[in-house]
Amino acid sequence: MPIAVATAVERLIEARATRRLIAPFSETDPGLTIEHAYAIQDALRAELDRRGERPIGWKLGATSPSGQAVMGVKEPASGFLFPAQYPSGAEVPLSAFAGLGVEVEVAFRMRTKLVGPGVTAATAALAVEGAVAALELADFLMSGTPRAADFIANNLIAKAIVLGSPLTLLRGLDLALEGVVYEHNGEIAGTYTAAEVMGNPLNALAWLANHLEARGLALKPGDVVMSGAISKGSASGSCREAGRPGCGSDLPLPCRGEGRVRDL
Repeated sequence: MPIAVATAVERLIEARATRRLIAPFSETDPGLTIEHAYAIQDALRAELDRRGERPIGWKLGATSPSGQAVMGVKEPASGFLFPAQYPSGAEVPLSAFAGLGVEVEVAFRMRTKLVGPGVTAATAALAVEGAVAALELADFLMSGTPRAADFIANNLIAKAIVLGSPLTLLRGLDLALEGVVYEHNGEIAGTYTAAEVMGNPLNALAWLANHLEARGLALKPGDVVMSGAISKGSASGSCREAGRPGCGSDLPLPCRGEGRVRDL
């Protein structure tokens, strides 16, 4: 019997509050579908909104072949953004996370409403106010080996974000070529370009707009959109632009205290 939406939401909210791991829903509901997982996610968003945690935008996951292989899917997935944000350089207490993971991303801020179907990268760009370098701070709340539907129901393990500055206009900017140097404890852990995200983060934004329309939703003015991981996840550190003019920022992220850290 499929897990009840209300039961799943209750377990997720309790796990967020206590930072105690819960078993993946698919362990007791092996038939958990992607559609049912999105129903759980929608109900979680509505309940948190009712409690005063109004979402500030949306996020994408599995936007690269490697990410899709990890999740066991053939297309991206989406979640919503909690209002939690840390300023660049702020200490992040590990005790606030069940299992912290950090990813480098390009974030968009929406200027106008964007709704599918038929949205392309070009039409999506027209609805964007600007882009900025960002970090996603994910939190692993499930034990064992979650499946794709578990990740989606659990809002793609979203927790908090860090946004760089300033907001950069897209005109004349080739996001696919934007480079990232990812440093961990003062050492370079990897170099990447935003082409890791579906060839261009604007492709991810277009996919999201079309996907949300199928669920009766849309991107709204002021929404922040985390377009998907450019880098492999790490524990803490900083990301900075790899020598190109564009939307790069130094984003130091010192972590404090004891806690679990997971690779993404």
